[in-house]
Amino acid sequence: MRENNKEKDKVIYIADLDDDIDDMVAIEYLHDLGVLSQVVLDPLPKKPCGIQREKMIEKMGISISTFLPQHSEYVFNGGAMTIIANSIKNGCTIGTLIMNGGFVGCDLVSEFDQLPRFRNKETVRTYNFNCDVESTDFVLKTNNDQIGEIVLVGKNVCHSDKNTSKNFWSDKRYEKYFKKYNIRDDKKMHDLLVCREGLALASLGGITIPWCTYGVVKPYNKGLDGNMTQWGSLTRGKYGKSPYREVIAAVKLAR
Repeated sequence: MRENNKEKDKVIYIADLDDDIDDMVAIEYLHDLGVLSQVVLDPLPKKPCGIQREKMIEKMGISISTFLPQHSEYVFNGGAMTIIANSIKNGCTIGTLIMNGGFVGCDLVSEFDQLPRFRNKETVRTYNFNCDVESTDFVLKTNNDQIGEIVLVGKNVCHSDKNTSKNFWSDKRYEKYFKKYNIRDDKKMHDLLVCREGLALASLGGITIPWCTYGVVKPYNKGLDGNMTQWGSLTRGKYGKSPYREVIAAVKLAR
């Protein structure tokens, strides 16, 4: 599955190894496609499972770091924005940031395309944004010189029942990951979807067709309230209600 191509060293993946096995699947997926430059740990693993996973990454010959380089072309992130915010404050720049987080609600998504659990909701709590809401607030206020483009693959698509090993990821090429990490067939593959969508939008790793359709929006919230913060999205006619920058957000699953 791994390819020898000129795309090597394009992608940096930010991983939280303690809390979600999804990160390991995403890392191996990017590594096998030959696009992964390094894994940045945020936070450093403390649990035995996280420490073991770090050793597994080292054995695969993947570079591990605790900080972002001065410039990163593509950063894929499935966790908090802590290290991204700190890096930008220290003068680092990112070409494109692709991550979980955010929510495109019923005011922008047709009833047919809304997931049942989010039906008629304009805002919800989102894990990735609320892990470190102050850093999220900072990153979403960056300018284009600091982060060229932000792509959000949010809760309104990641939580689809289609985003599982028995549906979207049922192709035999992914089977080895799910067997190796004992992934349930109903587990939502949030980080894996972010990686695949990021590759498709950047035309990397031989992936060219995204599984989501996208729109330009501004994230907004109902007031910062730690991990209880409620997030949604606004279209251009309502931008005045948001202090944040425009992003490209997944609106619905196209498949």
